[in-house]
Parts: sequence; structure tokens; C-alpha cells
Amino acid sequence: MKVKVNNALFVHYNNASHIEFHLSAYAIINRNKSILNAQSMIDDYKEKVDQENEIYKWMRLSEYTKMKADTDRERDRILTGITGQLRSFDKHFDPEVRKSALHLLHLVNNYHHQEHADYNAETAGIDSILQRIATEEYSGDVLKLNMQSWFTELERLNTLFKTCVDSAAQEKWRKPGVRSAVARRETDNALRKLTARLTAIITIDGPEDAQPLLVEYNTLADRYNGVLKEHYGRLHAKTDISGGEVDPIGVQPWTGKAVHVIPCVRIRRVEKDGTVTVVELVFSEDFTVKFKNNVAPGTATLIITGIGKYTGEIVTTFNISN
Repeated sequence: MKVKVNNALFVHYNNASHIEFHLSAYAIINRNKSILNAQSMIDDYKEKVDQENEIYKWMRLSEYTKMKADTDRERDRILTGITGQLRSFDKHFDPEVRKSALHLLHLVNNYHHQEHADYNAETAGIDSILQRIATEEYSGDVLKLNMQSWFTELERLNTLFKTCVDSAAQEKWRKPGVRSAVARRETDNALRKLTARLTAIITIDGPEDAQPLLVEYNTLADRYNGVLKEHYGRLHAKTDISGGEVDPIGVQPWTGKAVHVIPCVRIRRVEKDGTVTVVELVFSEDFTVKFKNNVAPGTATLIITGIGKYTGEIVTTFNISN
């Protein structure tokens, strides 16, 4: 049977898994250093692992980096809260209130996907929302729905986030001289030299003497590769929304034109640890809607179809009054 060193896909590991893998790999190699008989290469590997570990610690402990991440999570929460608040007006008895809510919801939904974008894109998207709600086109809607405090808080958090970014830039002197990406490559290359030497020893002398190191290293590589595969599986798996919940849609007034309603859709997702999380889906990002019989008074049909990371379909109805 052919015996070989397993290929660890460490270039694809996230920063935390990358340094954890290399710390474990170094410990295994150091315990079995007599097999490799390459102390200078092992010392070089340790130097590169220590360098990356220091950079990773700096990234984790940086005051402004943490504050920036915390602030970003808060403004994401406010964006989600604004969307939920606007959707709640869908059942309001006053058609003018419903109209204002839908008007604002279309604006916010155009930028809501930015919470999944990079920091700069999200900041620019929120700036656009704040600029547009101050215009005559949207300011009346904000006042009618009494949503000023929500947008004021969003503006505060967005301004704080910009301050964190600027402060972090001014503190660059505290950052280690080597960039994280460079340190990762240097660590990877140092390990590749050692695994290449192990492969040569196995090829020339056979696997018997190298077995202790080979087994430990391959077990480590398989474990981290398995975690990576599982992560990508979850990332690309689509969730079926067909068993989801749709909030009841109130009676809509007849206008002589097609009636369009954006429903509130939720699904229950079972997490890896067995807990159940209720997820509210985002219109145009997670699902689309189509209508049937939505012009004349009577019962209209609304078809909700999952998109992006969601699949499946939900059919519901609502009434249009005379």
C-alpha cells in the first residue's frame, strides 16, 4: 500500500484555524524531530509560527479592531430592527401609514444586503439611506411613522464606526511589521519544506521509521480538512422555506390597480448544537414574491419563492376589499 503525507488545505483555513493548525503541527514535528533530522528547518518553522501567532494575537486584542467589530454588529442589529419595524406597519388600519411604511421599506431593502458586504460598502450604503431619508421624498414618511429615533441611532453608530476606522489607521505604528497574509504564506512555506523532506524520507527509506510522525500529522490534517469541508458544506447548502411561517396579511383596499404586499417570512433553523433559531428572511435577498388575482376585489394569491441560499415555495392568500 502506498503511504504518503496528506495534503493539509491550510491556505483555505480562516485565521484562527490556520494558526491553531500550525501550532499543533509544530508540536507534532518537534516531538518527532529525530525522524526528520533537520533542526534548522524546524527552527525556521517555529520562528514563522511564532511570528504569525503574535500577529494573530494583535489582531484579536486590538482595541480599535474589537470596537469596530462590536459597532458593526450593533448597526447591523439596528438595520434589522428598522426593517422589522417597517414590516409591522403592514397590518396598520390606516392605508396612508401602510403606504409610508412600504415606501421606506423599499429604500432600506435596497441597502439592507450591505450588512453582508465589506466594511466600506456597508458604511457607504448606510450613508446613502441617511441622506435619502432627509430628503423631501422620505422625510414625511419618517415623521408619520415616528421612526426618527431609529435612524438617529443608526447615524450615531455609523459615525462611531467611522471614528473607529480612523483611530485604527492612526495607530498603525502598533501593528507588527509583517502583514498577516505575508506571515501566513511564510508559515505555510516553512511547513511545506518539512513535509517535502518527510515525503523524501518515506520514498527513499520506506515508511516504517517515519510512521509515528506520519500518523500524527495525517490525523491532524484530516481533522482540519474535515472542519473546512463541513464549513463549506454549510455555507453553500440551501435551506428549504416551504415549512416557514408567513404573518397574516390584512385586508387590502381595492384601488383599481394591482395590489402588492411584502410579507414577513420566518423559518426555524436547527443549529449544529441542536438549538432552534428563528430567522426572518429579507425580501429580494432571501425570497421573491409573485401575485395572482391581485387586481379585483376578492381573494388574491401570493407565491413566495426562496432565492440565494434558500429554496422552496410558500403559497398564501389575502383579501382585497370593495
